[in-house]
Amino acid sequence: MLKRLPRPATLLVTSLLPASLALAACGSDDSTLEGFDAVTVSGQSGSAPEIDWKGTLEAGKAQTRVIAEGDGVELEKGDVAQINFTVANGFTHKVNYTTYPDDEGNDYNVGSLVKVGADAEPQSVADILTQAVEIEPGTKVGARVAVTVGSDTLLEDYLGNGTVQQAMASMDIGNEDGLLIVVDVTGVAEPAGAPGKAPAWAPKIVEKDGVPASLDFKGAPAPSGKLQVATLVKGTGPVVKKGQKILASYLGQIPKGKKPFDESFSEGRALEAVVGGPNASVVKGWSQGLVGLPVGSRVLLQIPPKLGYGNKAQGEDIPANSTLYFVVDILDVADVEPAPEPEPEPTGSADPGDGASPSGTPAE
Repeated sequence: MLKRLPRPATLLVTSLLPASLALAACGSDDSTLEGFDAVTVSGQSGSAPEIDWKGTLEAGKAQTRVIAEGDGVELEKGDVAQINFTVANGFTHKVNYTTYPDDEGNDYNVGSLVKVGADAEPQSVADILTQAVEIEPGTKVGARVAVTVGSDTLLEDYLGNGTVQQAMASMDIGNEDGLLIVVDVTGVAEPAGAPGKAPAWAPKIVEKDGVPASLDFKGAPAPSGKLQVATLVKGTGPVVKKGQKILASYLGQIPKGKKPFDESFSEGRALEAVVGGPNASVVKGWSQGLVGLPVGSRVLLQIPPKLGYGNKAQGEDIPANSTLYFVVDILDVADVEPAPEPEPEPTGSADPGDGASPSGTPAE
């Protein structure tokens, strides 16, 4: 999972990583080639790209090439495109990160979103990588676009950002490596499926520019104190399982809130989160409300305090004991990569009589 930048995005952080964690240049001065002279990208858009290296990719300025035009709907300025992408290193010739399944068929990464024709501030490391590939108005769904760029050029505004540097180091990307980034436009980020009827308890969704902008609680009953789930659009994709991670657009508001306390629709960004299980990264109401629903769904959640933030206030916008309402579009789902196997204990260091099991109760 690519790391999310702290909100608000602290891209001006000046503290550097310790020297032991700083990025080391992986590039080489021997027989380097510029741009697409160093690499050929082929394969069907919508599946993992086939990458054929001709030599070492020079770390230089960005060069863009349209690999496939696509034959789907034409994107307009302001549309939010859903994408899959692959990042490969022009020195090691290895894939550093991909949202496609690996060679064994394991799918551990969800896609991402890009707002067409917008100069948005990156909210995650994925944004930094994918925004190097500009998706212009007129691009069609099904298009494949690639860019070659030096990591020094790509990251020149983030050299003091520890979160970014740690993420790049974890992907084995040095500060002078040539990178290949391939983006496939897979669709428009919106619910896709059969519409359902909103229940009586549901506030009205107010839209702006075709996406949720706020909730109108006029005429809606008081919160019931229970988790309520309304499937406003039932998707046709794979069903979300407990412990998986999802890609979601969302809006959250409390009944007395004059505006949402958080939302992603207007910015064309999304949340990558684990729902259910011991590694859940969202409130329990999300986990209990979203597990079991298919990708493509739009869901309205009423989350009581005990499944939200309880008696703890969250800043000025969410008082203690607040009922939370969320509009959630489930856009993608993937498994969570298993944790590495622990290193075996040195011979003679373990107590053979110690048969205690790990402690802790899995979260729901």
